Amino acid sequence: MRAIIIAGGKAQNEAWQRWVRGGDWIIGADGGAAQALAWGLAPDLVIGDMDSLPEQARAILERQGCRLIEHPRAKDETDLELALAHAVQEGAQEIVVLGALGGRLDHLLANVLLLALPSLAGVPVRIVEGDQQALLLRGGEAVEMDGAEGDLVSLIPLGGDACGVSTRGLVWGLDGDTLEFGSSRGVSNEMASGRFRVEVGEGLLLVVHSQPPAQ
Repeated sequence: MRAIIIAGGKAQNEAWQRWVRGGDWIIGADGGAAQALAWGLAPDLVIGDMDSLPEQARAILERQGCRLIEHPRAKDETDLELALAHAVQEGAQEIVVLGALGGRLDHLLANVLLLALPSLAGVPVRIVEGDQQALLLRGGEAVEMDGAEGDLVSLIPLGGDACGVSTRGLVWGLDGDTLEFGSSRGVSNEMASGRFRVEVGEGLLLVVHSQPPAQ
């Protein structure tokens, strides 16, 4: 099962069209459900404390038979964390998150760091915003991604050094290198062809693939 989670950030309208497919399980993280409705999508589930879900949108969702899981406002998790946890518990094998990067800086940082949740280990999770996507590699993992020559690829260690980092298909290659936590060494590499591969031996490595805007 593939889950699409729509968070409450300022998402670019065209992004969902490239990621949502028939049969996907659509989850609105609180106010993200209103964004889904604006895109013409019908969420299967809304989860959160409902403090940012307009009453009109809630009424529409209830008429559509959408399931709502309401949490108290005094809670330890953000609505997106609740949505991610629920998707994994229900057996999602892949998760795409939309609307997680726009708006407040604290929300942006917290949303990206959610990728490091232990409960998400083994489940591919991508945060998508416009022409950018981010995913997290844990020690011993690798990823191959398609794109175009000249696309930007940034490799950012989280929580400590990322060791044994090797790449293929990037202009500035790495071969078992260590990317130190806090260093900007891995930022703004470029794709040398239409596909690249990254692997990490130990640690957590955030992989960000960005397609530059057309000139």
